[in-house]
Amino acid sequence: MEEKHQESTSRKVSMSLKNSSTSTLEVQDAIAPGHEEGFAVSPAAVAEAVKRKSISIAPSKNGPSYWRRRTMVRPPVKGDPRERVSKLRKAAILAVVSQAGCLGGFSSTIYFPSLVQISKELNASQSAINVSVSLFILFMGIGPVLWATLSDGYKIRRILYLVSTAIFCAASIGGGFATSAGGLTAARVFQAIGSSGPAMLGPGSVADIYVPTEQGTAMGLMFLGQFLGPVLGPPIGGVLAQALGWQWTFWFMAIVAAAVMLQLFFIVPETYREEPKDVLAELDGKEQQQQQHAEEEQDGDNKITFPNPLLPITLLRFPVIFLASLEVGMIFALMFSIETISPVLFDQTYHLNESQTGATYIAAGVGSVIGAVIGGRMSDMWLVRGQRKRGGGELVLEDRLSPNIWISAFLIVPLGSLMYGWSAENHTTIALPIAGFGIYNFGMSQVMGAGSAYIVNAIPGQGSIATAASNFVRMVLACVFSMLVKTIVDRTSYGWYGVILAAINVITMGLFVIVKVHGAKMRADACRQLGL
Repeated sequence: MEEKHQESTSRKVSMSLKNSSTSTLEVQDAIAPGHEEGFAVSPAAVAEAVKRKSISIAPSKNGPSYWRRRTMVRPPVKGDPRERVSKLRKAAILAVVSQAGCLGGFSSTIYFPSLVQISKELNASQSAINVSVSLFILFMGIGPVLWATLSDGYKIRRILYLVSTAIFCAASIGGGFATSAGGLTAARVFQAIGSSGPAMLGPGSVADIYVPTEQGTAMGLMFLGQFLGPVLGPPIGGVLAQALGWQWTFWFMAIVAAAVMLQLFFIVPETYREEPKDVLAELDGKEQQQQQHAEEEQDGDNKITFPNPLLPITLLRFPVIFLASLEVGMIFALMFSIETISPVLFDQTYHLNESQTGATYIAAGVGSVIGAVIGGRMSDMWLVRGQRKRGGGELVLEDRLSPNIWISAFLIVPLGSLMYGWSAENHTTIALPIAGFGIYNFGMSQVMGAGSAYIVNAIPGQGSIATAASNFVRMVLACVFSMLVKTIVDRTSYGWYGVILAAINVITMGLFVIVKVHGAKMRADACRQLGL
């Protein structure tokens, strides 16, 4: 009987350390030096060793080499990245992730100033070329569903950054050689699928390496790339198209993607963070439970499980994810509709060329940067403030929805919408629609930063798929409004379109009020339904 107990316990120790690079001999030496291999270990001995931290779950010095780790699909993650990664390393990772995240937004607008030129050279109608714009945005919403499923299914991030960026790079090269509207659209679809990877993975990486009280600021800085991409694309694209031709807007993106890939390869490690298993709890289980678990482990080794690709979309059935995603998605989609219609406005009303039209987006970029920095810091500050008001204890995620986002959504964003619309309608000085767009982005970036940080933490262990669900809603809405904006403006006016934007923003921000008041209960219900 004693032998069976020892055998079961020994098997459990092996199972507990199965995914560790710590060898059995190292465990033996830590618990009972001098024993032979094949030893039997008592739970008490293991408990004492764990308390002394003699058993290490981190890779040993004899682990994979530097180049081996850089080429592994799932490199080992040492401990908790939030504690083990230095501030400087975190900043470097955040900078690279932010650059990777800008690829989608950058490529979505870099060829806006040259749409007329592309239409003429490819002998295609403007409507046919506009299809490439709308499908790009649509697949920017569909792509993250794939990447999130792979990320949470196989517990990986780094390799997905590299693969998705490589797809984007290849599609960008191909886009420059397109000779028809169909070829151009196909290249844009694969650009969207590739660039959607970093955009989806970014919030998860932030949650991996930053504690909750730092995530608002980090999330705001991470989103700088996604905010700056759409506004920096037109100025650069306008210059390239006018000087070298529209093809270079694609080849330039390929060069940028290659540079980002090098940084991802050498700077960004695998950070996917899992909660550590409780070794003592495992050892305290009954022998029957141990044996059943061992059999399940053995069966699992012989099976290849494929994650459910529709899982992120099914997460929208939970009100807390759906409501937050709808507001974040709508405020972005309406901003993108302004970006889509602006080249027409500045061409027909103000008679600007490609490079001049591109320069008008700079103010929007400045607004995004300032809003992201301020919004992120305010979000973190109010999260900590709420914890202190309650005398410490657990953080309440709803505190992240700080006062500045209400001011932004109910006042600043509508003000920017109205200024843009009515100044364009009345053909005022060009400075007013430019400033209106910048004001809109200043408010939008604050709402999106806080909202995205909320969504990624709303359901424990579901950060990537929650972000993908939110991104899906955001890009589908952006696709719809980018297709409808020209028709709406033609049938009403720029001024009334500004009114429509302001009204929709105010109405959908009311959804965040519901989340603020009932979010904790909705999150608890979601966790209960998921068995978390």
